[in-house]
Amino acid sequence: MSVNEKAVRAYRRNTIICLGGILAVFLLIPAFVKNPYTLNVFILIFYTSTLSMAWNLLGGMTGQNSLGHAAYMGLGAYAASMLITKAHLNPWLSGILGMIAVGLVAGVIFYPCFILKGPYFTLVSIAFGEALRQFIINSAFFGRASGIGLPFGRDSWLDFRFGSKEPYYYVGLVMLLLVYLVMKKIERSRMGYALRTIREDEDAAAAIGINPMKYKIMAVVVSAMVAGLVGFFYASYIRYIDPEMMIQAKSTESVLPAVVGGAAFVEGPLVGGLIMVPLSEFLRANFSKILPGINMLLYAVALLAVIRFRPAGILGWYSHSKLKTFIDTKILKKPPIEVIEEVELARRQRKEA
Repeated sequence: MSVNEKAVRAYRRNTIICLGGILAVFLLIPAFVKNPYTLNVFILIFYTSTLSMAWNLLGGMTGQNSLGHAAYMGLGAYAASMLITKAHLNPWLSGILGMIAVGLVAGVIFYPCFILKGPYFTLVSIAFGEALRQFIINSAFFGRASGIGLPFGRDSWLDFRFGSKEPYYYVGLVMLLLVYLVMKKIERSRMGYALRTIREDEDAAAAIGINPMKYKIMAVVVSAMVAGLVGFFYASYIRYIDPEMMIQAKSTESVLPAVVGGAAFVEGPLVGGLIMVPLSEFLRANFSKILPGINMLLYAVALLAVIRFRPAGILGWYSHSKLKTFIDTKILKKPPIEVIEEVELARRQRKEA
């Protein structure tokens, strides 16, 4: 084994150790943190960041700025809840069927809408969310404005029902990790390259053989299905849903973590969620009596500040910072990019041979 290969292996090993350490911290949190409110904040981080990753696939990677993800989440929650309460299906199966239903609805509804670009597509997504909310409010089948309650009972993994927060914490963490891995896989795949090309110049993408309509439909379906998964988790955790979960402010909450963290990065929603959700909950808990809605004011101020000072988000700043240089060289022992590319090319050649 060459010196370069040893250096690259050491770098990858150090990276895995650091990531494993971070994961271990999150796995051990429920063992040391017994306060239900604190665990609730972590659960909020998990499903908000997951919803933000769903938006980031469509908004950050593809450039289609949707403000309808609260509607996808609500539709997934309602679909799963109706199957549980009326068809008496197993909750896990109901969640899967709900995801599929949300993906189909999003694909059918937005297929003709992709001829629209820029703010027009955004307006259609807002109209879709509000139309769906009004439909549910006026439908007796969906419980109108009163909503739907899921049955309570003994703790059961089969029924995805618990009296404590620890099981929801771990399910939320697993959901977050799985969706992150899926998004990372998409980013590095042919689909990811196609989506980024479409984002930069749709006409140029079509000229080099990429079918923009095909990949945008794929993006909206996957994005909507992930949002539907979050809706199922939310309904199972809260044990109650109503049309208010689809209001426009909820869609904004899914956008902000990605924008603050860095919409150009798959990790952006994770970083943004870790910052925005605890800060929002702190302000809500301590200052809501003095200034109602202060958490939404925070979102507005954060958005304006990021757009003005850090349009690439926190990770955009970090990727060119001295802090990253220090971590790469002193902690991870990262070799020069030329060395990594040389080793990767040699590995591919050996694999092909």
